[in-house]
Amino acid sequence: MGEFQPGDSCQFMNPEEARKFYGLEERPLSLFASEAEEQLAEHGITTIEMPVSPDEFQQLLKGYEICLGECPEVLTDTYHEVDGRFGNEAGQVRKERKLSRAGVQIQDPKNLIHFNEQARQRWGDEFKNGPKILRDFLADGYEIHNALISVAKHQFQELEATHPNISKAYFPDTTTGAASLSFMRLLRYDAYEVTENLGEVAKAHFDIGGATIQAYADAPGFWGAVDGVKGERTYYDTADDAAYFFTGYGHKKLYGRDAQLQPLWHGVDRFIPAGATFVPERHAIILFIDAPNVNYGVKPEDTLPYLALASADESPDADEQKSTVA
Repeated sequence: MGEFQPGDSCQFMNPEEARKFYGLEERPLSLFASEAEEQLAEHGITTIEMPVSPDEFQQLLKGYEICLGECPEVLTDTYHEVDGRFGNEAGQVRKERKLSRAGVQIQDPKNLIHFNEQARQRWGDEFKNGPKILRDFLADGYEIHNALISVAKHQFQELEATHPNISKAYFPDTTTGAASLSFMRLLRYDAYEVTENLGEVAKAHFDIGGATIQAYADAPGFWGAVDGVKGERTYYDTADDAAYFFTGYGHKKLYGRDAQLQPLWHGVDRFIPAGATFVPERHAIILFIDAPNVNYGVKPEDTLPYLALASADESPDADEQKSTVA
């Protein structure tokens, strides 16, 4: 790749170029680390304050339900690819249940939609005369997306003492290309009969991007394992006014193999109440934050190590590889 030209949406820096361009480095955690960073280093995840209330998240998800029920075709028209990097898609997607040849579930039946900075202008133009319920839903989504972006900026500022210029990499000003690149995912997993014996809500994986904010979920099951694939799982329930922040494999690529903050191995298990015969829809909202001018070069087998041993038809699709956390 030639010299990086700011503002060229078709050209990205690789991690080595990004380290030089932004002057990225790491300093000893023991001397400069904030409390949040100490938690990230020790547990792979940290609890953060969440200014968006559960009621606000639930209201947004209610709007999503209404659009899925009343204007599903128009909602599907929101889908488009944001740029040429792996997994960067905005808009509505429907996923059906997918089984491997061995009969193991590798994809849940669900609906999801990604809000993204670059999608806003496009959606504003395309749906200015669209159904009011869709326009109201998108407007509410932009508002909460903005709030989560502000939370993400604060979290990266807390890493500045040990990671100088990290905020410039993830949130550069507009003179160096895109101001930010994030994907706010709304998820609605299908309801099901317990006798259907579905697999995990989200199979164990590393996120492909730079960092993740697990903002909201209306059911338990989210877990993380700081020691990786064979590590002990710790479960984290969503609490009012709190969320979780952790890094993905893209951050490790950006800072090198020995990065102080390693990606979190995580997933979501199904918890079915005793005696239950029917499990209702499960909803979640997650923000994925990426360095807008960098192509991390993450491969599917980096985030899902078992892919190296799986046959092609048993591999999750690109969206699942970006992140299946819920």
